[in-house]
Amino acid sequence: MHPLLAQLARVAAHADAEFARGAVLHGARIQCRRGCNDCCGQLFRITEPECARISAFVNALPAPEREGLRAAAREYLARRLALLGDETWDSPMPSGARLSCPALGAQGECRIYKARPLICRKFGVPIYNPDKPQNVMACELNFRPGEPIEDEHLVGRQTNLYRAQQQLQAAWNEAGGARSETPLCVASALVDDWSTKLPD
Repeated sequence: MHPLLAQLARVAAHADAEFARGAVLHGARIQCRRGCNDCCGQLFRITEPECARISAFVNALPAPEREGLRAAAREYLARRLALLGDETWDSPMPSGARLSCPALGAQGECRIYKARPLICRKFGVPIYNPDKPQNVMACELNFRPGEPIEDEHLVGRQTNLYRAQQQLQAAWNEAGGARSETPLCVASALVDDWSTKLPD
């Protein structure tokens, strides 16, 4: 495995562990489970290393599955362009805008689950971003807006995870990995083979 993909796998395991901790802490209020795909309509962006991992995963799928994902991704990108116009990394997401992820299967399953992005691994339980400390995110099926969140370890653990993500991106940049001038999403990794853009 490429060293940067191995580093991403470690960060992903960190994110999975932090989600599991939050799910245990908050118990029955956490609705996240197989069959719930409410968050799969959210608009979000991902990084170059995440794109490379998704592309590598999809490349190993049988041809019919691979082509089905790519067809869904092309349709998604056309709808995203119609909705958002010429998107930049700094473009705000319009409030309430939704598009179903191209990796979402007919039965509501994630077709790239093992290679899913970090945000997909983290979202549901509360998420803290040290660069935006005033805004703790959580799925509204689990926590109502403005509802108090009790977790004495949230800030420390989520800060460590966030910094690990930053270190991964820094390692990619320092190694000379390809950078995208336009925002990336899951569909980007399905249509364009980012595994070929891993640095040597």
